[in-house]
Amino acid sequence: MQMKGSFLFYFFTFILILNCDPGPVKEDTSSFEEIVSDEPSTKELLDKLDSSDSFTRSQAAIQLGSRDEKSAVPKLKKLLSDKEPGVRAGAAIALGDLKDKSSSSAIVNLMWSDLENPKDVYLDALTRMKDPSVGKRIFPLLDDDNSTLRLQVVDALVQIGANFIGPEILSLALKNKDREKDKTYAMALGKLKVSSAESYLLGLTKIQDESPSLAAAYLALGRIKAKKANEVLVNALNLPYSKGKENASMALIEIGNPVVIPKVFESLRSKDSETKLYATDVLCSIPSKDAAKLAFSLLNGKDTTNFGSAAKIVGRQRYKEGRLRIEELLEKSSTPERDSFAEALGWIGDKASIPILRKILLSGEPEGPYGSAWSLGILGAKEAVPDLIKALDKGDAKLMVYALEALGSIADPSSLPKLKELLSDRPKMAPQILSTIALIPTEEARLVIEEATKSNDAEVYRPAMEEIAKRKDKKSIPLLLTFANGKDAEKRKLSYYALTAVTGQKFRTAREWNDWAKGSL
Repeated sequence: MQMKGSFLFYFFTFILILNCDPGPVKEDTSSFEEIVSDEPSTKELLDKLDSSDSFTRSQAAIQLGSRDEKSAVPKLKKLLSDKEPGVRAGAAIALGDLKDKSSSSAIVNLMWSDLENPKDVYLDALTRMKDPSVGKRIFPLLDDDNSTLRLQVVDALVQIGANFIGPEILSLALKNKDREKDKTYAMALGKLKVSSAESYLLGLTKIQDESPSLAAAYLALGRIKAKKANEVLVNALNLPYSKGKENASMALIEIGNPVVIPKVFESLRSKDSETKLYATDVLCSIPSKDAAKLAFSLLNGKDTTNFGSAAKIVGRQRYKEGRLRIEELLEKSSTPERDSFAEALGWIGDKASIPILRKILLSGEPEGPYGSAWSLGILGAKEAVPDLIKALDKGDAKLMVYALEALGSIADPSSLPKLKELLSDRPKMAPQILSTIALIPTEEARLVIEEATKSNDAEVYRPAMEEIAKRKDKKSIPLLLTFANGKDAEKRKLSYYALTAVTGQKFRTAREWNDWAKGSL
């Protein structure tokens, strides 16, 4: 079970901070007070494109692109011929952001002819452009000696949707004699789903060199849903190459052919833990009643070696006939990997399992409570809310996280008082606590989150702002405008992000948000 993360929110917030400094702020005397901003207007930026200073020209170009200012296109196209390499690069990036496909050809020409700028700059611009027509001009770079550039080309071809270029890439790949470049071709053919590449990719797997190229070939076979790759991929699960095992399991899952189930099941008997792990993933993920029955047979045997894997498979396959046996084994403290058994009951989805899950949750046993908390959340067990609240006081940080996520899944308002108390006592857990509160669809929950934004602790107000952005409740707009007009620079910038998420508008200064609010609220 994965914890919810906030990395992307903070990353994009950081980008916003870099590109959006509203400058000094006046005393906050009104929620609609006009704030003086140092950020240049669009007209000023357009004028800066004519500046004699090359840095000014390039920065103005990039800012206009990020603002999606279409009126800048004519000047930006002229700057593609600027004498300064930085200006040419900035103009190309801006035109890419603006999706001006009429500039695609000129940017491709620069990619090949401009010796002062690296090719990846123009490749980045073309990726932003999303113009599939340039695929024919950029795919030859898959044969470049620069491995980083090759990988960027693969990403560019995928991002612009140049799937039609697949046959030409395959033709180039067939001529390749460099094993290292095989990885690039495999990635490109797989991501572009070039089904005609099956024979080529199978050929790459014959060289068992435990290289990135071999691993890439396995993964690509899955992406093109290769019909003849089953045996190769199943065998790869039992080979010593770790990355090969992982990619082969992913490929088998993506192909999803249940015919492989019996042979993959044999891999559970392996003494290699990685082989067993990836075989379990395959058996859990390819819909198959046969997989469930085979796993259930293990649970009825005396050998407990693969009990955990068997429980996962029975659960993920939602094999209802296995519920009672899973419950029976979950109750026994001698059963290994009891959390897997508890989680299996959540996957099976029968509310008849709620009583035993509640019992195990508060048992104090080292195994079982975590999976029980997760399953109670999945089952939406409102009757278990008091138990989950008690679990928060067990002093087990891991159990607390599971209990919080379960309470969020259930979203019962009765848990709110405890969550408010917990937020006050454990500010370092604010991201998890506020995420849970945000899932409760009541006015009181909204007010708790809004109150958290007023905290002086960044570990509290940052996730609170994020949750307001996620909820998109327009009742939070007045509060956000208060921060937009406030003295706290970080909260001001965070409020811009949240306002954009809530309103769908995109402004860069408090002045603009105030003007919008005057006409909209």
